[in-house]
Amino acid sequence: MIKIKSMDKNLKSLQTITPILAKLVDGNDLTIEEATKLFHDVFVYDTEAYHLAVLMGAIHAKGETADELFGFYKAIDSLAEKLDTKLNPERVIDLSGTGGGSFKSINVSTAASFVVTAAGYTVAKEAFYAVTGPTGSADIFAAFGVDIANLSKKQVEEALTEVGICPIFVAYFSAKLANRAKISGKIFRERQIHVRSPFHLVSNVYSPQPMNYRVYGCYSERYLQTLAELFVKLGFKKSLTMYAEIGMPEFSNVGKTVVVEQSGKNIKKYTLTPKDLGVKEAELDEIRTGGKEQNIIDFVRILSGKETGPKADLVAINAGAALYVLGNLSTIKEGVERAKKILVTGKSYTVLEKLTRRLGSQDALKMWLEKIAK
Repeated sequence: MIKIKSMDKNLKSLQTITPILAKLVDGNDLTIEEATKLFHDVFVYDTEAYHLAVLMGAIHAKGETADELFGFYKAIDSLAEKLDTKLNPERVIDLSGTGGGSFKSINVSTAASFVVTAAGYTVAKEAFYAVTGPTGSADIFAAFGVDIANLSKKQVEEALTEVGICPIFVAYFSAKLANRAKISGKIFRERQIHVRSPFHLVSNVYSPQPMNYRVYGCYSERYLQTLAELFVKLGFKKSLTMYAEIGMPEFSNVGKTVVVEQSGKNIKKYTLTPKDLGVKEAELDEIRTGGKEQNIIDFVRILSGKETGPKADLVAINAGAALYVLGNLSTIKEGVERAKKILVTGKSYTVLEKLTRRLGSQDALKMWLEKIAK
């Protein structure tokens, strides 16, 4: 009886957003306020994911606007637990992105995050399990015993403060976001509906850790400007959003990368080649994923300085872009040179060791080292 009453209460709450949902289904853009209420109420009251499915299909078919994505962000922010690390936001960044690229490679932004940490910055790494590729960022961390589903808010805070990097999925330590995690999991993981959605576009934009800088890859050039406009609304000092024309939400060492740079309220768009970034142009097969196990092996080889070829260059250019955003550098190429020097020293691997000692498994790390040695 209690369950029925609860369901009736949820349904009654959802009925208040029907006019907004109907407006969206008819192909109309929402205001920030409408989008915030729609996402908030779906996250809280839609226990069966029916409203979420309609919302996702309608908004993505129409094309998300910066105001709508801002509403998504504000809805999460109103429900999320905030981290209390006392870290200087001038020294914090995240290199996460949308995922969902048509070209599948190694976990570039995750590896690049360790390089940026080795450079002395803090990376609050939004992470989730694979949806469209063999390994998501969370799968890489889990391979070393660091599972986002089992990390408490305190553990995340301590790792960010003492190690300089930690994977984060705010829904796992935010009670008010528990239903959002449940219904998104029902669609993407339980039902295996592998489609792009506003979740891909903006879930990783949100962070419970304050920061002033972002590097954010997107699976389509279509949304680069929209995301840059979102970063302006969020008050970021500087950000890069990018899409590689081979179909990858990263800076690429194959072909051209389209970049939208946001600095304050100013936005500019440009294109970069591997030569512009200071690396040799690679062949597609040289950076293509070899599957889940190979991705983890490549990850360790790159961080330990044992891999110095195209895959290492791919990581270097993405880490270099973050160093450019964070530092007083005139070009991304300068950041790439710095990232290359860090990679060959193995300092990035030292960060991985430190993280596994605090939150993960030294035995798991040893196992992957043994696989590399074979």
